[in-house]
Amino acid sequence: MRLRGKVASGLGVGRYYISREGYRRQFSERLGLDPIPGTLNLKLDRPFVLDDSDPDSIRIEGFIEEGRSFGACICRPVRIGGIRGAIVRPERTSYSATLLELVAPVNLREALGLSDGDEVEVVLEGPGDKERRR
Repeated sequence: MRLRGKVASGLGVGRYYISREGYRRQFSERLGLDPIPGTLNLKLDRPFVLDDSDPDSIRIEGFIEEGRSFGACICRPVRIGGIRGAIVRPERTSYSATLLELVAPVNLREALGLSDGDEVEVVLEGPGDKERRR
């Protein structure tokens, strides 16, 4: 499956959340990714629902760090311009289902030369790809 969206600026908080050790450890263990702090946001034309019912979704559990609670999120492995990454959909979010947050081990804006408004294709990895990630 493929999704297309336009690059959009976010609220600037992705960097903080992605840098939390509780998330980083699980991204590494469950997704095989060591994402850079921050996300690439894509605005879709229509909603994309990602939840535990998707057989290719990967749940990242919530945790408590320094007395603060961090919520769970659902992830889906993807490729963006040939680069491995993941959709991250927090269970607690102010974003609508038409906004995707993507993480990757490189800065996607820089690696792909992206600016706000550029159209990007995201390829969702299927069951066979899940086996190759191990």
